[in-house]
Amino acid sequence: MNPPPDGKTLCALVAVPLPIATTAFSYLIPDELQEKVLPGVRVNVPFRNREITGYVVGKESTAPAQKMKSLISVLDDQPVLPLPMLELTRWVGEYYGSSWGEAIENALPRWVKFGKKTAKYIEKAKEKNVASAAKPAAYELTGEQSKAFAAILEALGNKNSKPILLYGVTGSGKSELYIRTIQETLKKGRGVICLVPEIALTEQLKRFFAGHFGGELEILHSKMTDGERFLAWKRIEMRTCRVVLGPRSAVFAPVPDLGLMIMDEEHEGSYKQETAPRYHARDVAVWRARHENALFIMGTATPSLESMYAAERGDFLRLDLTQRVDEKAMPKVEIIDLKRYEGDKRPSLIFSPPLLKEIGQNLAAGEGTMLLLNRRGFSTSLRCRECSETEKCKMCQVSLTYHQEIDKLLCHYCNYQKKVPETCSSCKAPLLKFAGFGTEKVESETARFFPAARIARLDADTTRKKDAHEGILGKFRDRKIDILIGTQMIAKGFDFPHVTLVGVVLADVGLRLPDFRSGERTFQLLTQFAGRAGRGAKPGRVYIQTYMPDHPSVLFAKKHDFLNFFAHEKSFREEFHYPPYRSLVNIIVRSRDEKKAYVFAREVRDEIRRKFLIPGASLSKDLEGTGAVSPEPEAVKGLELIGPAPLPFYKLRGHFRWHVMIKIPGGENLTAGIYALLMGLRKPSGVAFAMDVDPLNIL
Repeated sequence: MNPPPDGKTLCALVAVPLPIATTAFSYLIPDELQEKVLPGVRVNVPFRNREITGYVVGKESTAPAQKMKSLISVLDDQPVLPLPMLELTRWVGEYYGSSWGEAIENALPRWVKFGKKTAKYIEKAKEKNVASAAKPAAYELTGEQSKAFAAILEALGNKNSKPILLYGVTGSGKSELYIRTIQETLKKGRGVICLVPEIALTEQLKRFFAGHFGGELEILHSKMTDGERFLAWKRIEMRTCRVVLGPRSAVFAPVPDLGLMIMDEEHEGSYKQETAPRYHARDVAVWRARHENALFIMGTATPSLESMYAAERGDFLRLDLTQRVDEKAMPKVEIIDLKRYEGDKRPSLIFSPPLLKEIGQNLAAGEGTMLLLNRRGFSTSLRCRECSETEKCKMCQVSLTYHQEIDKLLCHYCNYQKKVPETCSSCKAPLLKFAGFGTEKVESETARFFPAARIARLDADTTRKKDAHEGILGKFRDRKIDILIGTQMIAKGFDFPHVTLVGVVLADVGLRLPDFRSGERTFQLLTQFAGRAGRGAKPGRVYIQTYMPDHPSVLFAKKHDFLNFFAHEKSFREEFHYPPYRSLVNIIVRSRDEKKAYVFAREVRDEIRRKFLIPGASLSKDLEGTGAVSPEPEAVKGLELIGPAPLPFYKLRGHFRWHVMIKIPGGENLTAGIYALLMGLRKPSGVAFAMDVDPLNIL
């Protein structure tokens, strides 16, 4: 090891997993620890009168300060994160508004974070997985697939390739292109990460991938035990397994010599994390692929507006698959206007006569049926006939949902539960009425009309236990279930050849939300769910029930017409300065004290205005007393500041919530400056705030 220059000392730069503005702190390295201090190892350090675990992110030669503290101990013999992953987590922290240490901890499994003694697992990690299926027979690619695959192969051989947006209609054979591209990557001796939006889809692709990649395949997801996740992590790290499959967090898998990243169903909102650091796996994958010379492929039938706009601008390479494999027809979609049946005496208030008839015919034909309602529970509210008030959660001020299976009212935000009252909580009248319906009520109603049918429900209530997803989906796949009812979980990427009928019980659920993305989400959900029908030998039929039959999201979904939906939606986004034409940063302030929340939100607004909108108005600040000084940018042309305003769900989990929204012109990267500003504010006791960069949810 080269000695530091005269008069200087070699110090460790340590990132600590706390919400602070300083990237890393300098610590003296005791002589006995010099050889052990490597970038990526965990260390114990003194910090603000206590001892905490941090991560060495580098070393520097510096003149020792008078009060500089020393490392206490080194906890690892080998780094827990390699250098490329340290750089990735640094970018995640800087861009998404968290400390570097928080971003590192987010990327690591629990046992790695806490240093559990794991010698027996490390020995086991040297063993290959066992293949769980015979290899599927290859089939000849269609003309469109061949053209797309040729472009992918060319990109795979080019270190500077752009990310690829594989825009293909449902059933067009995107998965086959994934398989062939992975095979080519493995031939080059490089590793692969394949991301999926749901754990349930992980299991479906696991069966598909296992036959092709056998012992090379490794799974990573949150329903695994800590021991299982650690073992998988080590198998990946030790190159025992070279193909990683999993949801969002698998983007941080420690794959050595990464050559390919795939994101299936790129448009899905579950790729965005809702706790700090609030990263989007797509953007993390773009950064990682670029810096590790890997190819990144995003596949979907309904691209996010951000990705389609990036392709239109030339940042992504777009490849199109416009036809289903074997020239199967896209399913025929019928829109059922529920307003036509208002006031009619009909057997069901949930199912229209046409949909009831279709379900009966499908059962008689022995074919599979899927029914979608993106709302859990039996009844969505309990309303007083006298004063019209609903029973609300006292912590969240949202209507409680009745769940028949547990015979209780339940809050879907804080999980508060209460028995069904005999009188109204507001006026004490005994005239209470259940209103609205969720998947539980749909299941009950379906059983009432079709008592001989085998029915199952897939939602957050039926899949709490480990492997519950796969148990339900496996039975449906094996045709031991006739009708599968569920929330958006069942709309994502599943391939059930026997399904010929899908019904959307109510398409309006998401359209009424006060969110600029509600139209995009509804179009994607309807189009994706329609794509579950007719993937086998028989054609598919789709019935969409709605009170808003003329809404553009419904009309374009009927025609499976993403391109015209994109053209329509992007004009609205451009007019009102929403993504992809502006970047958004949403700062959420919350407190149990309503006034404190508002006053601090107003202070946040004023400080941002001074710093980014008024030239020369703000003063540089010493952040956290560390000597780190906040940056001093010029006023940003085109920046818009909105709020403070109450969030649509104003009171949640006992906290009153205000937000300040910043619309940032394209090309400006202000997130690190905004985070530094927020960390420099003196926050009153009992007030908390969160910074959400590129938010998908502003409710």
